[in-house]
Amino acid sequence: MLMAIVLTTVLALSVYLTSAYTFSTGELSKTFKDFSTSSKKSDAIKQTKSFSILLMGVDTGSSERTSQWEGNSDSMILVTVNPETKKTTMTSLERDILITLSGPKNNDMNGAEAKLNAAYAAGGAQMAIMTVQDLLNITIDNYVQINMQGLIDLVDAVGGITVTNEFDFPISIADNEPEYQATVAPGTHKVNGEQALVYARMRYDDPEGDYGRQKRQREVIQKVLKKILALDSISSYRKILSAVSGNMQTNIEISSNTIPSLLGYRDALKTIKTYQLKGEDATLSDGGSYQIVTSDHLLETQNRIRGELGLRKVTQLKTSATVYENLYGSSKGQSSDNSYDFSGQSPSYSDSNSYSSYSGGSETSPAYQGNTSAQDTTTSSSVPVVPAPQAEAPVISDSTSDGGSDGTTTSLP
Repeated sequence: MLMAIVLTTVLALSVYLTSAYTFSTGELSKTFKDFSTSSKKSDAIKQTKSFSILLMGVDTGSSERTSQWEGNSDSMILVTVNPETKKTTMTSLERDILITLSGPKNNDMNGAEAKLNAAYAAGGAQMAIMTVQDLLNITIDNYVQINMQGLIDLVDAVGGITVTNEFDFPISIADNEPEYQATVAPGTHKVNGEQALVYARMRYDDPEGDYGRQKRQREVIQKVLKKILALDSISSYRKILSAVSGNMQTNIEISSNTIPSLLGYRDALKTIKTYQLKGEDATLSDGGSYQIVTSDHLLETQNRIRGELGLRKVTQLKTSATVYENLYGSSKGQSSDNSYDFSGQSPSYSDSNSYSSYSGGSETSPAYQGNTSAQDTTTSSSVPVVPAPQAEAPVISDSTSDGGSDGTTTSLP
């Protein structure tokens, strides 16, 4: 939802002075970076239609990384914005999903099997977008990526946010990332940028692991957005735009040509529904720990997203993910053995770029010996599934559903 933050900020600025508007478009022009991810460039925003955004938080924590954009995509959230229904959705994508990477044909990792978050490390935002497109069977219109310093600066620019640490211990990531020494004590507190980053990144001590972390990431994004909507001074908005301009990249053009169209999404950004694409734990022969999605859950997720974008729903699953049924020959609940022999085609890999593969709570980089040749990586599952009917989301709810939603709808003023 970082794009919601940026759009809301620009919209608010346009209410004030022309000088502020000029400042906003000038700052945001620094963030623009485009590339090809499909045969046809999207014009959804120009026509004020429903559109999708892949939001990526880039893990730049290692001191050995020389670029502010080098690393894995620590979080990936598929966002849809629908001006007709006046709703926005956020679907968190589990980083450890086993998938076939999709990318330009000249990328050696195109066609390799790996974890979803390795797509960014292997080919940047372009490969990440192409891989998620084939995972979800959609065309992604736009992307936004922000690095960790960007999140820190953004939270500080809005004056901090209030979060609740529901654990009985302080949240910290100092053991794994010593450059971040901030902590968040148990209970409700107003936190600064570094504390918000720590709150959003901790996963090793969370009983829910990466799923728990993704919930907190969505919470931080939504609370930052609420703070932005409550601001009432040009200087505050300028701080926000300055914070994101040096730490964000996007292919959404914000200029005098696009502002009129962007205004049409104002109401849709006020109501946000969150979801989670989940997988089943599996340990493969390389010793790595992966998430394997089930056919019915993935197809349900695909059709929900397609519906939000005004696309026709499908009855046959088409995905580049390795699905549970293809690994184990049965649907979830019929097999209790979540181990699989991937002899000869280990999905994890390493090369001189040191891509990370997470296994058992620690970072490892086992050798990849699988097929890395360029190929059509989108495959149809052999398990056709008819999706369950989609219920209309309530205005406010807070319960976990089997369909992958964390049940949270946030209505902003």
